Amino acid sequence: MLISVIFFLFISLAIISGLVGGTVREFKNANMNLNSKKSYFLAESGSEDALYRILNNMTIGGNETITLDSNSATTAITTLFGNSKQISSLGDVSSYQRKTSVALQAGAGVGFNYGIQSGTGGFNLSGGSTITGNVYSNGSIQASGGVQITGTAIAAGTTSYIGDNGGSPWMGTVVVGSAGVGDAWAYNVRGGSVAANLYCQIGTANNKACNTSHGIPPTQPMPFTDDDITAWKNAATAGGTITGATKCPGGYSGGNCTVDYRDATFGPGKITGNLTVNGGGTLTLTGTVWVVGTVTITGGGNINLPANYALNSETIISDNLVTINGGGSLGSGNPNSYLFIVSTSTSNNAITVTGGAGAIAVDAQNGTVSLSGGASLNAAVGKTITATGGTNVTYQQGLASPSFESGPSGGWVIGSWGESQ
Repeated sequence: MLISVIFFLFISLAIISGLVGGTVREFKNANMNLNSKKSYFLAESGSEDALYRILNNMTIGGNETITLDSNSATTAITTLFGNSKQISSLGDVSSYQRKTSVALQAGAGVGFNYGIQSGTGGFNLSGGSTITGNVYSNGSIQASGGVQITGTAIAAGTTSYIGDNGGSPWMGTVVVGSAGVGDAWAYNVRGGSVAANLYCQIGTANNKACNTSHGIPPTQPMPFTDDDITAWKNAATAGGTITGATKCPGGYSGGNCTVDYRDATFGPGKITGNLTVNGGGTLTLTGTVWVVGTVTITGGGNINLPANYALNSETIISDNLVTINGGGSLGSGNPNSYLFIVSTSTSNNAITVTGGAGAIAVDAQNGTVSLSGGASLNAAVGKTITATGGTNVTYQQGLASPSFESGPSGGWVIGSWGESQ
């Protein structure tokens, strides 16, 4: 009997041990999984805390530690090339560690969201010109002579229109959109062949009836503010005044700087007179340049950005007229980097582009931008814009949030966010 009891006891203990052992293992696994998740979310909290401080311009050091529920996350903020940052956060819960990383790129205080954006002076398009992208005008979009806007066309205001103002017949004056994509939206649309939706209050000779559900488009602010302009000028001024034969191999006199068939490199800096790039000369721009006088790029003159500007853009800003003609090559050659040419002039020829330009965006928010003779560029902004003679504006998506090596920067853009090793 005693032997049976002992035997039964051993069997019971073995069964209980097997059950308890499995339970303990499952408990350990569950606890390990819970601590791992806690560690991950703790690391995320560290990243979010650092990101919040950076985005809101709050004080933050290179290394920060936060404590939650008696556990800690250590965050390291590293500044990388091209005005970018890396946030790495390590969460530690009972020696279970997980790490997250956030990559930030310098955002834009400015942004070109449309291939063409005009102010109250409107946009006049004729002579077979093509806009590959969207057009937004705070005035009318007057189109004639067989032109095409491959994206959406919007004309803001109660008196604005899209189409031809030269009288009937208006049919076919402007093609908006392609392959079923691209809307036209204005108070009045006439003579439009619209691929997608036609939003208007009144319309004449269009390929479809008005959809009145959208009302009248609101006006849009221009990409640059006065503060942006001031920041660029300050960045240029900090680089000193550009003078002498080395910087201006084509001649320097009375504050005027010329780059001819010999190459030059400068920036940031200020030119107190005029800047001329011609005769096959190449100017490599290494910072913002403020030109008090005129800017003339002609005769095959080139302005390039350095190879290390792969993620950054740069600006030439003029207080006077800008003229680009003669097939010069402008820009960086990199799809993520752009050359911005800005004029603060109020003239009706503040910026004139005749015959190819390159990978540039031009801006004359207080004056007129004139595009003609097969001009080719990425974006144009002006109080008034005219485009004729086979002009081709091809919008690049990167222009919506360009990053500048110097001058205005509008915060940070998240490039990537996830767990890392």
